[in-house]
Amino acid sequence: MGDSRSPLPTFLKLRLTTQAVAVGERVKKGTFRPCVETLPTSTLMGCFKEYFGLDAVAIGFFDSRTYRKETFTYAPFDSAIGTAKLPLTLEYLAPRLGYREITGEVYVAATTQTHAIFADSGRKHTVVLGALRSKGFGECLLHFESEVQPKRRVGYLRGNLRETDAAAFGIDLSHDLISPRYGYLFRPDSYRIGGQYERALFAGTILAGPDFLIGEEYIYDR
Repeated sequence: MGDSRSPLPTFLKLRLTTQAVAVGERVKKGTFRPCVETLPTSTLMGCFKEYFGLDAVAIGFFDSRTYRKETFTYAPFDSAIGTAKLPLTLEYLAPRLGYREITGEVYVAATTQTHAIFADSGRKHTVVLGALRSKGFGECLLHFESEVQPKRRVGYLRGNLRETDAAAFGIDLSHDLISPRYGYLFRPDSYRIGGQYERALFAGTILAGPDFLIGEEYIYDR
């Protein structure tokens, strides 16, 4: 991955803290909904659009040392027929024993707009992410840590990002994608009442990209 390539885009690194969060995987017709342990581009970009009016690419990662998985069971109420549906069990992340809160890091593309909102270490922003908001889950606190200029590494992707978001991370899919692991992430429409699923690169994909996206290094010979 030669040094002759253009530098990767600059990102703002934000610290995230929360008491409980449930970013669930979408499972058709199931009564158990597992949660993901990262913050996909679809989740954060939707959040930043909702709270700040931003169209900026972002991805996040929880610190695995600070959380454990728990389950929450409830029966959704169907107002049309006036009765409860089958109970659903959802996984969520809660602080691990010995920790007061879950911590994580969020990387958002550095633009004039994101600088104006986030690049002040004295300001903190409260957002709500994921499912079970009415049950008190998902409230997160964000504050600015630093501006980062990532280096390009080759290895295993740590999170989930839509293919259409890859270019904003400086990833050229025709050149940088080595071994994909595909899934699908949702993109809402402009009215936020519908949308469609788009193909995405999931954790475990092998590619070249910003160092904060890469977990274990991949040694290969092209």
